[in-house]
Amino acid sequence: SYRPLRLKGFTLAEVIITVGIVGILSSIALPNYFRQIKRTHQAEANATMSQMMATVAAFTDEFGTEPTRWVDLNAMTTLMTNKGPAVINDGELTTAITLPGERYELKRIDNTNESKYYIFEAIATNEAASDFNVIACINLKTGTSDQIIGRKDEAADIDSLNCQRSK
Repeated sequence: SYRPLRLKGFTLAEVIITVGIVGILSSIALPNYFRQIKRTHQAEANATMSQMMATVAAFTDEFGTEPTRWVDLNAMTTLMTNKGPAVINDGELTTAITLPGERYELKRIDNTNESKYYIFEAIATNEAASDFNVIACINLKTGTSDQIIGRKDEAADIDSLNCQRSK
């Protein structure tokens, strides 16, 4: 008695439907996942910015002078770049340094040279994450500081900072 061998498996229609469902779910989930990754990287830059701003204030209090170079901040705490602690070759605060992970560049962006007033910006090195910037200001005369993070489709703007320049 001969019995034909029946293979167990999925039909072509079942496979196509399954692939379609997975594709739809992926098209919904992946953009949110990638946006969350950008926000995580931004949070890291935000934390570095907060530490660096406190270091600027501590340096000024401790030494009675303002820091002008990235390496100056190492006198208070180690400022890490993508190549290790900040060194003399990293230059002035207005020269961009790349943060660890190479996802953000940080620099002082105010060019007023106003004493005891700083505005810093961390910009994503990935063009697709350019709205996820971080800007911060600190006024050492008045003690005010502010920090703003950019959001999807709306980069942080200097005009939104709440540090008042002293008169």
